[in-house]
Amino acid sequence: MEMKNKTILVVDDEPDIREILVFNLEQEGYRCLQASCGRAALQIAALEHVDLALLDIMMPNMSGLEVAEVWQKSEKCPALIFLTALGEEADVLRGFELGADDYIHKPFSLKQVLARVAAVLRRHSTTDMIAESAEKTITYEDLVLYDSLKTATLCGTTISLTRMEYELLAFLLQHPGKIYSRAEILRYVWPDDGLVLERTVDVTVNRLRKKIGDYREHLKAKTGYGYYWEK
Repeated sequence: MEMKNKTILVVDDEPDIREILVFNLEQEGYRCLQASCGRAALQIAALEHVDLALLDIMMPNMSGLEVAEVWQKSEKCPALIFLTALGEEADVLRGFELGADDYIHKPFSLKQVLARVAAVLRRHSTTDMIAESAEKTITYEDLVLYDSLKTATLCGTTISLTRMEYELLAFLLQHPGKIYSRAEILRYVWPDDGLVLERTVDVTVNRLRKKIGDYREHLKAKTGYGYYWEK
């Protein structure tokens, strides 16, 4: 699948890191934009189409997590790969809550960065192709998921779901009554080319329950086994 026309926004307050990333990405044929802070990243993304952002977490004034939070509330949210020197579980979980596709720890291998960028772009391109196909819905009473648009409505009102919240809900709705362990959910629902912790499933389920109103009672947990959708 051709990726050479994809635009990548590199956001990091360290010029040396931006330069080495941009140089190597451009060598691979990507179009690159760069920003030295979170606010500049938001301004660029508002004016330019960005397919993927390599987003540093620890930046002055506005962190990468704050940038991602703004993007998640907009219609122009690119695919996200976070760059971090912290590696703390709380930051990893928060990043995935905000729709991160992957995490790369500093210091990083350039080969690893290029491989993960290609994997995330390939996955999103596949999703775009599916979105162009015929409309498909997944329905449970007044809860409707529009698979081609990756959106959901509750009693006719659109509910805002992150990418992984949507995928998890769609998966459980399509397999009602069947219990899946956290490990199985990670295998079937989450991408297999990034760092994901089993606790991420719990975080996503808790966030999802808050968004689906009374239907939260159907998203069940069986202690010691996992999660399932009760009919």
